Amino acid sequence: MADLNLVALTGFATRDATLRQKSSGQVKAEFSFEVDRPFFRATGEPVSDLFLVDVWEDLGRWAVDNIKEGTRLLVVGTLNKESYTTRGGREHLTIVKAKYIQPMEASLIEEQVDVEELKRDCWDQEMLVATVELLEAALRNGSHDFAAAPHDDSEDF
Repeated sequence: MADLNLVALTGFATRDATLRQKSSGQVKAEFSFEVDRPFFRATGEPVSDLFLVDVWEDLGRWAVDNIKEGTRLLVVGTLNKESYTTRGGREHLTIVKAKYIQPMEASLIEEQVDVEELKRDCWDQEMLVATVELLEAALRNGSHDFAAAPHDDSEDF
């Protein structure tokens, strides 16, 4: 039995999605994605996380046509660890493999969740349920034109 590997992120693309064709014939789009944290540095500068997002086949083609730098998105996918060899040795990279992408008008949590609660190191069940309900509402209210058609999950290379 498989375990659950699920990540849901809201943020914005920091570069346009680009398409590559793999030697297997499959196509993969990539873009970088920034997620703002509810924190600020002592200088007042916001804190954020930057992710690499891989998008395969039909959803990848859609991404190339629709994801440009600055596009605000909801990305649902899995976390995947990849490794590669460089001159300095073996490197590891954690990427988000997108399974669903939806454009967003505004931040998912803006004024709907207590920011101080978001900052806590541990969420109680009520906070977790409230956050999952926000995600569910966004998915129900979004356009379903952005979901990828089912595809073969054998894109390992």
